[in-house]
Amino acid sequence: MQLNKLIFLLVLTITMGVVKTQAQKIWKGDLLTEHLQDFASGAYTEVEGAITIEEYEGVDLTVLKTLEKCSGNIIISDNKKLESLKGLENLKEVGGSFSILENAELYSYCALQKELISAGIKGVEITKGIIEKIETLDNGYNPSIMSLQNKKCSALKFKELCFSC
Repeated sequence: MQLNKLIFLLVLTITMGVVKTQAQKIWKGDLLTEHLQDFASGAYTEVEGAITIEEYEGVDLTVLKTLEKCSGNIIISDNKKLESLKGLENLKEVGGSFSILENAELYSYCALQKELISAGIKGVEITKGIIEKIETLDNGYNPSIMSLQNKKCSALKFKELCFSC
């Protein structure tokens, strides 16, 4: 009988630890570019605040591969090397607006197709439609919401023509 109680207490302790670990997957406050590695190493799934990624040196956003929800705005701006939104495949909910601006090498938004675009952008601002929630401007490719919904999520990158090569 004592052994059964001991096993029960051990299982209960382990279960409580798992529940506590799952509760710690929420990033409290705004997530900025300089926090991305900490976010990735903590395997957070949610941000209670805004996400601002500016002057990021990566070619994609795989550091955000566990992100499912952001309660605030998401701004991805002025990232000179960013080519793809790969890493945002699990993003399901954005509470505010979603702005993708001035990323000259960004030609692929296909990561958004898996969850966010296919299910529709959901969030706190339920009075705003999907067209008002997402903005793309001055990127390598700037798809409309309709293009994304029709699975036209990327464009070919045209290299500069060289006449003296």
